[in-house]
Amino acid sequence: MGNSRTLWPICCLMTVLIAGCGPRSTVSPEQPLLMATAPELIGRLDERTKSIQTLKALVTIHPEGQPAMTASLSFARSANDGPPSVRLKGFDPFGRTLFDLVSAGDKVRLTIPGEGRVLKSGPNKQDDPLLPVHAAELRLAVSALVGPFVGPGEVPVLERAGASYLIHLIRVSGAEGRLTKRLWFERGRLQLVHEEIFENDAGSKAAAVEFFDYRTQSGPAGSRIDWPGRLILTRPGAGSDRGGRLELEFQEVHPNAVIPPDEFKMP
Repeated sequence: MGNSRTLWPICCLMTVLIAGCGPRSTVSPEQPLLMATAPELIGRLDERTKSIQTLKALVTIHPEGQPAMTASLSFARSANDGPPSVRLKGFDPFGRTLFDLVSAGDKVRLTIPGEGRVLKSGPNKQDDPLLPVHAAELRLAVSALVGPFVGPGEVPVLERAGASYLIHLIRVSGAEGRLTKRLWFERGRLQLVHEEIFENDAGSKAAAVEFFDYRTQSGPAGSRIDWPGRLILTRPGAGSDRGGRLELEFQEVHPNAVIPPDEFKMP
């Protein structure tokens, strides 16, 4: 009996010491869900669209089934609301140019210096089977980043889906409407995390874009712009001439950078 009374305080002390020395797991509190209306969510995207007229960035491209590569990206909006101008130059580990892809207006030019080739085509034609990024996919990815997100005649319809807001963009023509896009916003920070784009004719899905790793970039006049550090664009029918997966990881982003007048020049 005497031994039990002696050992009891010691056992208690050892239990406290062991518990104190063990790893402590802390559960982070869930971020509260924010409330917003459709105009407020669209307004956040429109602010990014209006803030960015040009863009220069350094990106890492992760082509499906191919090694990653570094590339410089240039973007400029059209003065007449036409298709934006985009240029992508890929480099090897030694800084040598692998390809130079320019998309401006309704023209595309692909230059492959090592092979002495210059290819020209329309904006929707696959440029070269060996090129990891095609002009149509690149334009689609950049448009998903900088907008415009709502086109003429499109009406936003808001749906609350658990921890997300979902906006259906409907293009109304007469008495009929057609779904053109779906935009997913996570409600913790009201950031766009997923976008679906639909074909003009049959209403089938043309592409899906996912956005990750948001960071804040400096905009004009001291403004701040939410910018995803990584995006993944997926087109249906992977493995065919139409399908594929494009991943862009941004290393540097410079909104409204000065771009030389001949950056997108077509000879």
